[in-house]
This record gives sequence, C-alpha cells and structure tokens, in this order.
Amino acid sequence: MIQLTQGATEFIYLTLTEKQTLASPNYLFRFVNRTTRDEVAFVLLFALDVSPFKDRYNKFSIKVPKYFGLGNIGEWLYYVYEQTSAYNIDYTQATGLLEEGIMKLSPSTTFEYTQHEVDNTYITR
Repeated sequence: MIQLTQGATEFIYLTLTEKQTLASPNYLFRFVNRTTRDEVAFVLLFALDVSPFKDRYNKFSIKVPKYFGLGNIGEWLYYVYEQTSAYNIDYTQATGLLEEGIMKLSPSTTFEYTQHEVDNTYITR
C-alpha cells in the first residue's frame, strides 16, 4: 500500500522492473478514487527513478498537491504501466501493466499553534 499526505512531496517505493519488458520505459501512473471514481493520470520518466538499485526497487518523488490538489482524501486504486511515450496518459495505449494496488491519501498533519499572552495583572481589594 502506498501512503501519501495531502500537501506534501513524498517518496514512493515500487517493484516495477520485475515485470517490465522495455529497456528504459516511462511509467504511466493511474489513480482511481474508490468512492468518487475520479481519475488522476501522469507520466514519470525513466530518468526520474532515483533508486540506487533499480534492479531491486524503484523510487519516485511524488508532488501530491500537483497531482491531487487539495481534496480527494481517501483510498485510491493505483496502476502503473510501462510505455515508450513520455506524454501518453491513455492507459489503453500503454505497453503493459507493471503493478497495481491501493494508495491512501491522508489529510495534512500540519498544526497551527496559537500563543496566548499571559496576563499577570492581579487585582486586590
């Protein structure tokens, strides 16, 4: 399961190379919200895989607000496809499905604290 936080940039770790058939594929990521059926799709280039051991796992940086905006909290189905195109977001034209699963998008955990001034004035009678 992938876990992302709204408003953050996070790393995700996948095992895509075990099923890939292309030498240097671009990866089409497709997310489908389990409740609303909204879809989000984007392509990450092969060069954006920052894993030092690409034959064992793949590591990508995901800018959550760029792709999911400020809403859509909840569970999503995700699909990762391989393809030669750097621009195609139609999964029916991709070469093949490499991985699928569930992604949980959580709300931001940023808290804002309010500091109150302590009034040390005492009234005596």
